[in-house]
Amino acid sequence: MAILKFRLPFIAIFAFMLLLLVSCKQKKIILKSPPHYNFSEVFEHKLDLKLKEISGLAWDTKKDEFIAHYDESGKLFFLDRETKAIKSEYVFGGKGDYEDVALVGDVPYILRSDGVITKFIKDSANKAYGEEVGKLTIAGPNDFETMYYDSSRKALVVICKNCEMDDKASVSAFAFYLDSIGFDNKPLYRIDAKAVEAMSPKKTSKFQPSAAAIHPVLNKLFIISSASNLLVIADLNGKPESAFALSKKLFPQPEGLTFKSKGDMYISNEGVNAKGNILRFIYKP
Repeated sequence: MAILKFRLPFIAIFAFMLLLLVSCKQKKIILKSPPHYNFSEVFEHKLDLKLKEISGLAWDTKKDEFIAHYDESGKLFFLDRETKAIKSEYVFGGKGDYEDVALVGDVPYILRSDGVITKFIKDSANKAYGEEVGKLTIAGPNDFETMYYDSSRKALVVICKNCEMDDKASVSAFAFYLDSIGFDNKPLYRIDAKAVEAMSPKKTSKFQPSAAAIHPVLNKLFIISSASNLLVIADLNGKPESAFALSKKLFPQPEGLTFKSKGDMYISNEGVNAKGNILRFIYKP
């Protein structure tokens, strides 16, 4: 009887621990790729250490080259289309928190985190400089990481990362009209962050855009949120249509996004204990 009294509590404890382990086991999440792409088929280009903290990426169709910039310095880098090696670099401003670059025609515009937009100018003597062309003046504090060009609106569109006017349920976007009024302080649209959360295949932190671009074939807005490891596809008014989880291994810190004219997608990652990189994903109609 003494042996039985010893075994029963031991069996009960073992059964309880087994049940606890099973109940605590995380649900396996299958990461899906967005339509027309396959995240398991990727081409990686590691970047020069000068671009370890690459924060913005654009493709110049006319000049057949990539344009990128470093997060904390006012330098613009022009990269070889194949190797992604630095072909040339120019200073356009002083130190600052520069977050994104977008092309209007073949003219680069750079976004600073406080909502300032700088135009990159290179004269006939190959001398380069930056000209501040606009600043979003809304009640703050505010933080911006994302800017893209919308040709249908003839405007650069800046999306909040963290803006005082937003709550957990929404993310605002603002238009900068280059040829007319400049910034419109009234939001162009608001992204429903709760809808993004509902579409996400896994529980995430708040949706905080870090890069965006309009797909040249699908005419959809692709938005990356590095903080929540998501790629969101929306219409051009910011209405979310689908969301895809990004693997931390493949996308350690995605902060740049651009497309070539036939739909190939390029995403840049800041270097996390490694060099920064640019990932290429082939568009499949």
